[in-house]
Amino acid sequence: MDCFEIKNNSSLVRIFHAAPQAQNIDVYINDQMVFSNLAFGDFTKYVYLDEGEYNVSVYLAGQKDIPVINQMVDVLSQQIFTVAATGNLDNLGLLVIPDKVSKSPSQSYSSLRVIHLSPNAPGVDILVDGDTLFEDISFEEGTDYVDLNPGTYNVNVVLNTDKSVVLPLKVNLNPDKIYTIYIIGNPPTLKAVQVVDGNTYACR
Repeated sequence: MDCFEIKNNSSLVRIFHAAPQAQNIDVYINDQMVFSNLAFGDFTKYVYLDEGEYNVSVYLAGQKDIPVINQMVDVLSQQIFTVAATGNLDNLGLLVIPDKVSKSPSQSYSSLRVIHLSPNAPGVDILVDGDTLFEDISFEEGTDYVDLNPGTYNVNVVLNTDKSVVLPLKVNLNPDKIYTIYIIGNPPTLKAVQVVDGNTYACR
């Protein structure tokens, strides 16, 4: 795909529906619908927003009476963001996650981080091929990117309390890509969403 230009006085932003109890959603920015009928576990495309503060309202799809989320989001200049709708129905909110522009892809390795967005799950550790890669990730927390050799890995999400495996995964990592794995859902139906972050495609 073509690269994203990091423009002066604007940033690239996408929305991720990570609220497990919410049905499909419509997303309004400054009272204008920007994304419609976004399903749980799905991402929007990236859009440019000028630097500034925005009112982001989230409604159940097809409705526009009372928003389930109504929150101000500050957009800084020359950044790439994922804005996640998180939480359960009684505590929904938006979490702004920088897809760090300073991180560049490499043809020699893959890059990976993990973000915990399961409201009802305790802290987790991430094991890769049996070795602990990340420890003690709590809800709405994430790790830094780490660089790994390209290939296929057995990844286990384990509770850091008793080390029980709550989500076994097989993850394929390609060179020249920067990934995030989002842990979403509520136990016992956790799932993982692996996505390529926008910093992979930033023009450099």
